[in-house]
Amino acid sequence: MSTDWIDCRPERDHEAWTMPLSDERRQLLEDIAGQLDRRLRPEFWAFLQVGDLGKIRKIADPDLTIIWDQLRSFNGLFGAQLRDSLLLWMQRRTEVGTWTNTNTNSDRKRTHSKAFSDDESPTPRPSSLQSPASETRTRSGVPMGTPEGSVRHDDKIADLSKQRDGNLCVITKMSAIDACHIYPWCAFGGKSERVANFWTTLRYFWPDEKVEAWRRKIFPDDSTRSGRGKETVENMVTFTATVHRFHSQGAFALRPVRKAADNTQLELEFHWLKRQVREKTDTVDIMEPPMSSRDLKLSEIGEFLCRWDGDQSPPTQLFSGYRFTMVTDDCEKKPLPDTDLLELQWHLQRIFAMSGAAGWKEEEEDDDNLDHRWSSSWSDGSDDHGEGWYS
Repeated sequence: MSTDWIDCRPERDHEAWTMPLSDERRQLLEDIAGQLDRRLRPEFWAFLQVGDLGKIRKIADPDLTIIWDQLRSFNGLFGAQLRDSLLLWMQRRTEVGTWTNTNTNSDRKRTHSKAFSDDESPTPRPSSLQSPASETRTRSGVPMGTPEGSVRHDDKIADLSKQRDGNLCVITKMSAIDACHIYPWCAFGGKSERVANFWTTLRYFWPDEKVEAWRRKIFPDDSTRSGRGKETVENMVTFTATVHRFHSQGAFALRPVRKAADNTQLELEFHWLKRQVREKTDTVDIMEPPMSSRDLKLSEIGEFLCRWDGDQSPPTQLFSGYRFTMVTDDCEKKPLPDTDLLELQWHLQRIFAMSGAAGWKEEEEDDDNLDHRWSSSWSDGSDDHGEGWYS
């Protein structure tokens, strides 16, 4: 019996390698270059390479010159917002002192919000990402009541995702696995100002309806008192500890390709990513082409991965464009990863790698972050901090 498939690719196949840019995107970048300083902050440059063309077209609109006059330096609020969104995706803390909204001109704020919205309603107003000093915090300074300071995870979700994947890593088919979130656990605090600004950032570069579809996968009910995101098997994927760390360092991304109409199969494409090396203070020419992932067979950090498909088959070295299929025997209790969340991951992993964010060092790293960021998850909170961190 043949399987009916539904295409879920974020873009056409020939565009998946990042290079070369389409003629339309290149022209839009030229138009933006005519309105701004030609050299941009690397994170802004990276978002422009990947963002939705319709939104990039709005950014290039000469009628929005007043908006870019406000943002021209990129050492202020907007640049910090883009950087912090990537830091959150990387599961790193916000940079101390870099996100304070000192602009008191309310007209400018309203103009800025309206310019990037798909309709007439303003997007949430960016403001300080630093938590108030009065908040109750853990000993390491993490606000209580947020995923960063919480050890309450749903073990059943982890168990179901592992069962779904046969207790093997979906990439290498090896055992000793972690149950990992696609959308990071540290961004599950729906009432967190930092998380709200993460979603605002996405609306600058993708249509509101698409961003809202992504967000609703994690926050299906905004009326809940806790404001916490909902843990689901659809937001989970199983990796070995090494693969997990590679993904968290922006070494590779997974691209959704197609799914079975009965939701029992999902075809994915593995891509090594060219990780740019940049300092936080670097700028990038807006027309600098991103580095292509085509034909890559190993990570920029000097590692390679092999996939083991059965005892009798020789291992296959993974390369950019390698396709594999995930399956489930129970699409109700053990559903496959959500294709919308995989699309979000696909975009942000590439932006992360292009921007050089993988090389940014945390300003205030502490033992909570170091001990738990790459852990196998599902901590019972019995460490001496009384905290657990997993991604």
